[in-house]
Amino acid sequence: MTTPLSADERMWQLLMQRSPGDRLGMCTRMFSAAKALALAGIAADTTRAAGLNARQEIFLRFYGSDFTAEKRAAILAALGG
Repeated sequence: MTTPLSADERMWQLLMQRSPGDRLGMCTRMFSAAKALALAGIAADTTRAAGLNARQEIFLRFYGSDFTAEKRAAILAALGG
C-alpha cells in the first residue's frame, strides 16, 4: 500500500519549512535511535559472531554491504579492540 502523493507532498512541505538545523537535529536523533535499536539487537542475538566488538557489529549492520570483502576486513581490523 502506498501513501497518496498529496500526503507525501504535504509531508515534504512541512519538512522543508523547518530550519536546516532542525532537520539536521532530526537526522541525528533518528540515527541515534537506529544505533540504539541495533545495539539492542546485537545484545539479544545469541548467534552473533564471537570476537567482534560492538563497534565492529554496528559497522557490519549499517555499512558492511557497502564494501568489498577485502575493504570490510581492513575496516573491521581498524575498529578492533
